[in-house]
Amino acid sequence: MSLKQILKKNKSAFIKQWFRATIDTYPVQSAKVLGKDSNRFDNPVGAATRETIEDVFDLIIEDFNQEMLEKALDPVIRIRAVQAFCASEAVSFVFALKKIGENILDDNLIREFDKLVDEIALAAFNKLMKCKEEIFLLKATESKRRIHRAFERAGLVTELSEEDLIGSKKS
Repeated sequence: MSLKQILKKNKSAFIKQWFRATIDTYPVQSAKVLGKDSNRFDNPVGAATRETIEDVFDLIIEDFNQEMLEKALDPVIRIRAVQAFCASEAVSFVFALKKIGENILDDNLIREFDKLVDEIALAAFNKLMKCKEEIFLLKATESKRRIHRAFERAGLVTELSEEDLIGSKKS
C-alpha cells in the first residue's frame, strides 16, 4: 500500500491527533478552550485551526505545490503570526505530524512522510514570514500617519497622499 493510500485510510486519526498536538502548543487554559468546540462563532481560532489542518491533510493526500500549501496554511499562520509565538513556535505544530506518522505508519514509509512534513513546514515558514512582513508594513505605515498628523497639527507640513505614506512598499 502506498503512503497516500495509508494516509487516506487513517485520515481521521491523523487529523484528530494533529489538531490536539496543535492546540497543545498553546498555554493550558487556552488549549482547553480551543479544543472544546469547533463552532466558528464560539471558538473561531479552534475552528480555523481544525479547518486548516483538514485542508492541509487533504493536500497531502492529493498532489500539491508550495503555493497551494501556503494558501491552505494561511488561516492558522495568520493567527499565530499575531500571537506571542516566536517563528519556531509558530510553525512547530507542523512537525507534530512526524511523531504522529511514526505511531501510525510503517518504518519503510516514515522517510517519505517526513519529506512531506518538511515541505509543509517550509510552506508554513514562508507564509509566516509574509504575514510578519505585512504586520511590519502596517505598523510602519501607521507610525508615518501619526507623525504626519502631528506635524500637520503643528503646521509644519501639508497634506500627504496615501502613495506618499506607502511609497516605500514594493510587492
